[in-house]
Amino acid sequence: MHKPQLTANQWKIVAFCALGGMLETMDVYIISFVLAAIAGPWQLSYGKSAVILLASGAGAIVGSLYWGQLTDRIGRKRAFIATIFTCAVGSLAMAFTPTGNWIYLVVFRTLIGFGAAGFFIFIMTLQEFAPAQNRGFATGFVSTAAAGGLLVGSICASLFMPILGWRGLFAIGALPAVIGVAAIYFLPESPRWALARGDFALGRRSLAWALGPNADIEPIVRAYSTTEKAPGWREVFARKRSALSGILINFGVVTGYYGITLWAPTLLALVLGLPAAQAAKIMVVFSLSGLLSRFAMGWLADHFGRRRCGAFAAFGAVIFLLLAGMVGQGLILRQELFWLPFGFAFVLADSGFAVMGMYTSEIWPSRLRGRGSGVCYMAGSVGKIIGPLGLALMIGASSMLRPAATVSALLSAFTYLAAMFLIAGLTYVFIARETKGQTLEDLELKLA
Repeated sequence: MHKPQLTANQWKIVAFCALGGMLETMDVYIISFVLAAIAGPWQLSYGKSAVILLASGAGAIVGSLYWGQLTDRIGRKRAFIATIFTCAVGSLAMAFTPTGNWIYLVVFRTLIGFGAAGFFIFIMTLQEFAPAQNRGFATGFVSTAAAGGLLVGSICASLFMPILGWRGLFAIGALPAVIGVAAIYFLPESPRWALARGDFALGRRSLAWALGPNADIEPIVRAYSTTEKAPGWREVFARKRSALSGILINFGVVTGYYGITLWAPTLLALVLGLPAAQAAKIMVVFSLSGLLSRFAMGWLADHFGRRRCGAFAAFGAVIFLLLAGMVGQGLILRQELFWLPFGFAFVLADSGFAVMGMYTSEIWPSRLRGRGSGVCYMAGSVGKIIGPLGLALMIGASSMLRPAATVSALLSAFTYLAAMFLIAGLTYVFIARETKGQTLEDLELKLA
């Protein structure tokens, strides 16, 4: 079957969503570089630092639901712009943090988490413009770019913090506002949102812009009805299969992923006996490999399906996490090989994000896509907190005086994270429905 190529204007949508996701992610991670600079002078305890880091997760829980209902009510474009400016304002405000006032950082970190929770708006906007056969590829591209926000933040911290200081680094975090301003003038409204609302004139204009003036857009237009009732939260949970599969997959993948990524440098240094700088170099290799895996998994999902690829990533992470735990404790192989299974677990967990993002958006009808995605992402936002916290409690990370005890708990801790990925993998196999290659209109009929 012929696979349609993205048009020039569809590539513009990809670029908007990719850059927006990358810069928002950069805002989320900038704090980790700033904390390294201020923790000593401000005499921040482990507990205070943890509250600052995890504040964004608390904001994301609320933000997921808020952006979900907002994007269904006012449209993808305006919600896209609003989430961009929220992150930019939060980061700029932190540039004016009174010295030593960690509570101020907590407040505006919460605001950034609240804004960044709208990342799913980028995914759904993209999917409502992209052709069915390329939705996975396009989503994988945006997911890869978003993960690149950590790399961009690292580069900015290394280049500009020595010159501008940590306040200057926060000011650089206002860069998403540039994308927001550009979106006001150049980003069209989603055609599917407009058609689901009964605004056929706007829907036709957006479709003609995306597909070209000579494209046959009427079959898409005819798939929508003006009699659609207004979306509501009750209907989200009435669609039990979509709600259950989306919530379980997001919770499992995000809990496991954040438990791995936030503790990876510490665990590499602990098990392998490496200095922090050397562990950071290994993390660069892991991160770049993870970026490639997201892109590849997005492409593979268009060929082999969401369920197969999602299950492969999740079950693969389970296997390599258990192997890493056993190697780390010296139960099999040599401990100096810990980085190998741990690296594979990291990359597979990263690749699962690309599948999760596209699947979460595709399982909802257009008029309900914001609320449905918001509920699923809220479950993931909870995972952003309990993943790292759960691992910290299990390995005894609050104590820096007993590293031997920490290593001895490694298998138990990794079994906890593996269980999260197991939940996601089993959900893909037994509950999730396949969405590969189907237009959003075909999926709409099945969901009805």
